[in-house]
Amino acid sequence: MKLDPQEIARYLGYGRTPMPLEVAALAEACEEELTGGITPRFLGRRMEAHRFTADSRDLAYHLRHCREVILYAITLGPQADLLLRRWSVRNMAKAAVGQAVCAAWLDQLAADYVEGLSLEEGEYLTPPFSPGYGDWALDNQKQVLDLLDAPRRLGLSLTQAGMLVPEKSITALVGVSDRPEESCGQKCMRCKKKDCPFRAGD
Repeated sequence: MKLDPQEIARYLGYGRTPMPLEVAALAEACEEELTGGITPRFLGRRMEAHRFTADSRDLAYHLRHCREVILYAITLGPQADLLLRRWSVRNMAKAAVGQAVCAAWLDQLAADYVEGLSLEEGEYLTPPFSPGYGDWALDNQKQVLDLLDAPRRLGLSLTQAGMLVPEKSITALVGVSDRPEESCGQKCMRCKKKDCPFRAGD
């Protein structure tokens, strides 16, 4: 899979400015090592939306036209964490670029996963929403993992501080609506944090 260099640049703080040549070369090297030795894993489950809306006003608004959600988790696995630790010892610049490559890869995997979901005629998906967005606290990560049975089925767990292990993993949900306007395709368009350094271009 070939990642979008602009997405990697965005995670590195370059915004829409292309990466310098030496940084782009590091990104290409990281991408080659990561994609050559890692097999991402996926897990999803469709369920009633009301399980989540009581926990967050922002999420309730996001799902206001949805009766169901599709909850999912994606992980690059422990091999990605191992590579990043190895790079941090040998080459801090490469480790920083590798973090951005992993983030861009997870974003692409999530987009591909959602795009490949099977829907009935007249069903539309909202943009994704993850624990930590808006007022949906990171504490809800445990509920997400439990509902997916992710520790057993995916090897995905939480530290006492609430961080995902393996680190290069994500969880999210998309709402299932009967309104085509819900499917705007860009989560940043709905986010209230307009000053986010990782905000995608509108």
